[in-house]
Amino acid sequence: MPKGSASGLLLFLCFAFCGWSCNFIPPYSGIKKQNLAGFNTLKVRGAAYSSIDSEFIDVANRPATNSSSQELDRFSSYGLELERLIGNQYSATFSLDSREYHERSSGPPIKGKQIAGGLRRYFGTRALTAFVTAQLQYNFGLELQQEGWESDGFLGWGVGTGLNWALSENFSVETYLMYEGMPDVPSHLVGDNVTSSGFQHNLSGLVGYIALGYHF
Repeated sequence: MPKGSASGLLLFLCFAFCGWSCNFIPPYSGIKKQNLAGFNTLKVRGAAYSSIDSEFIDVANRPATNSSSQELDRFSSYGLELERLIGNQYSATFSLDSREYHERSSGPPIKGKQIAGGLRRYFGTRALTAFVTAQLQYNFGLELQQEGWESDGFLGWGVGTGLNWALSENFSVETYLMYEGMPDVPSHLVGDNVTSSGFQHNLSGLVGYIALGYHF
């Protein structure tokens, strides 16, 4: 993601969380109101869009001779999310996702599982509601099957914005776009923490999600 775009997104989120959202997000005054049941929402979600760069960084050679960077050919992610209202238009989220990163080569995908905890800020009280979100992610490790490498677990982060549409008192659907970032992560042979691959890996970029929620 270009640095200018990332900076603009972060600036927008800062303003929104500070409560200065009225200049950015319309009040949706033409959309009907829809009350929702309970304080909890259980969701099933999947990735509908991605723009993620796969970077292999050669750290074994100086200068680096085998580093590479390319956009993923395909990305898939599916999981569950639990959301809990914790205040007026604020909520906490916890999610568990399984994901696969498909590169343009024909080899097997890179696999990973992650959990994430975060906060949301909603705007408005009508059926169509905008929100911004930020979360801290923990990935249990990457499985690079083609090369026979794996990584240890690592922390990442995500920020994004989206829309939630209340279909009824108990059901809603939402779509949102999130930039997910991770540090440069080293890898080693599967089952051998001592033998390094000589590479670090980074899989950061934009992910678009669609989720169906049940409110209770």
